[in-house]
Amino acid sequence: MRPFSILMSLSVALLSSAAVAEEPAAPTPPKVTYDDHVKAIFRAKCANCHNTDKKVAGLDLTNYTSMMQGGGSGAAIEGGDASASYLWMVVSHETEPYMPPNSPKLDDATLAVIKEWIDLGAPENSGSKVAKKKSADLSLSGVPTGKPEGPPPMPPRLPLEPARYTPRADAITALASSPWAPLVAVGGYNQVLLYNAQSLELAGVLPFPEGVPQVLRFSRNGKLLLAGGGRGAYQGLCVVWDVTTGERIAEVGDETDAVLAADISPDQKLVALGGSNKKVKVYSTETGEMLYELKKHTEWVYALEFSPDNVLLASADRNGGLYVWEALSGNEFLVLDGHKTAVNAVSWRPDSNLLASCDDEGQIRLWEMENGKTVKNWGAHGGGAKAVEFARDGRLVSCGVDRTAKLWAADGNQQHAFSAFNDVSLDVTYVAEGDRVVSGDWTGEIRVWNAADGAQVGTLAANPPTIQMRIDQAAVAAAAAKQQHDAAAGVFAAADGAMKGAEATLAKMKADVAAAEAAKAAAEERAKPLAEQVAMLQGEQAKALETAKRLETAVASLASATEQVKAAAKLDGDSADLAIAASGLETALAARSAQVTAQKTAAESASQQLAPMTKELEAAQAASAVAAQSIASLSQQLPALEQSLKASQEQLAAAQKTMSDAQAGLAASEASVKRWQDELAFAHKADNAQAAVSQ
Repeated sequence: MRPFSILMSLSVALLSSAAVAEEPAAPTPPKVTYDDHVKAIFRAKCANCHNTDKKVAGLDLTNYTSMMQGGGSGAAIEGGDASASYLWMVVSHETEPYMPPNSPKLDDATLAVIKEWIDLGAPENSGSKVAKKKSADLSLSGVPTGKPEGPPPMPPRLPLEPARYTPRADAITALASSPWAPLVAVGGYNQVLLYNAQSLELAGVLPFPEGVPQVLRFSRNGKLLLAGGGRGAYQGLCVVWDVTTGERIAEVGDETDAVLAADISPDQKLVALGGSNKKVKVYSTETGEMLYELKKHTEWVYALEFSPDNVLLASADRNGGLYVWEALSGNEFLVLDGHKTAVNAVSWRPDSNLLASCDDEGQIRLWEMENGKTVKNWGAHGGGAKAVEFARDGRLVSCGVDRTAKLWAADGNQQHAFSAFNDVSLDVTYVAEGDRVVSGDWTGEIRVWNAADGAQVGTLAANPPTIQMRIDQAAVAAAAAKQQHDAAAGVFAAADGAMKGAEATLAKMKADVAAAEAAKAAAEERAKPLAEQVAMLQGEQAKALETAKRLETAVASLASATEQVKAAAKLDGDSADLAIAASGLETALAARSAQVTAQKTAAESASQQLAPMTKELEAAQAASAVAAQSIASLSQQLPALEQSLKASQEQLAAAQKTMSDAQAGLAASEASVKRWQDELAFAHKADNAQAAVSQ
């Protein structure tokens, strides 16, 4: 079956609003059928390429019988299950290649018609009776854990010296994850790299001088790691290590070409391998002897895996061949027909009841082991699926030519499509301890995502630098940190001086303001009683002058009266009374004149006191005004000085942080130098020990 080939040529365009008329409202909606609803869609938008006379990819969508037969590559519709129909997945944009090509997705109403029709069983007309496809039970039951007792197998300390380093990473040919530990194995030229999936740090390097690992497999208990590979047209074999010690404990196979597929049985007694010779060979790990070989494959063997219950062995080739064998005897158990192109990977569900496989058409298929039937299949990756793997909880991860890794629910529904690579994604693995997905592409990039939310958490290096390179890098970083620290110390000193200067200037100005305020208060205090005394003297002076003026008027009147009386007395010389009166007037006149003089004297005295006091008052008022002006001027300057001080404080804090960060970076770099120097010594010691064992 080649749904990808079919649908790559399927030209589905957007359906106009007039293509399918809305059904009139009715209590019971009519059944969606091919004749009444779907045929119009296909005839209007697909018939140019997929008709009776022109069957692109062998597919005719204008005739029901021909359509249900599919094309030259198989069926495109799974009646009763739209989610399993490749046609539905591409037109709904659930998977690539999106249809219609280079066009927006079909409108929701049209998609609803197509989906309902397929889910109903794809009936031809209203009288058709169809049997809906029964959904397979994909839930896990009775899953053997296989978890070993004690802590999960992790390398306490292995050499970190790469067997080979290149500036440019090679394509990621093999990935694997431990079933019980946060440990990921990455295949590279002449080596296998072990990474901690939580910290993403290198945990060890296992030399593989025989060439390139094409496949990596952890044993079901996580204690062992198998690598199959070699050099093309020269050598192929499988190697088994103890991941806790890094010890190479087994080696099987002697192929003349690289091993392309391999696995170790759950009881760790068998190793199966396959490759370009089209054979599957099964070896004993105890004796290293080949127990049996399988010769039914007609093309290169691309994938194989033992079932978790140790009963079966699945193998697949690049011609679409997929077989299940009895693991102990090698007897044929099932032939799984369905793939038409290369089967690139197989994976057993942990309960051994389902087998997953993926092919170059981009399909993932799930097979039950009772009759060898497909219980679920879907288009996962446009252009081809390169890898598929069951997770411990029954979910699946896959990757492919569309440059993406994906996470699927147990029923095949997509949960995440992770961020796309720049090139073809070649392998993928699920890390149960930490719920993470790891995938690598053709360029050698390896990404790590959280399976829960799909967020990328980091990358792994396919070509980690040598220890000496790390030492050199750490030394350069330490020198840079030292230089940064010294520069920051200079900036800190300058900022500290500027801040202290700003603090001194601000303090002096605040003192000047305080002094001016004190002077102003003193001047105002002095001016207050002076002003009161001046006002009092001015009042007394005005009163004396006013009194003198009134007295002068009275004196003038008395003088006039006295003259009149004297004149009258002179005329009447014998009038004693007039003489007495004149004398009295003169006496009164003299008294009033004396009073006038006294009042003028008092006014003059007040004037003499008033002059210096007024001068002193004016001086006090002037001093207060000067102090107020000084206060105003200084107050205007204070905000700028305070801002300058704040800026100096911020600059000082920034310089202090930079200096502290540089100091921390220096300490970290020096610690890194020390660490890698220790690792280099450890690696040399391990090499010497290995050399001694070899001798």
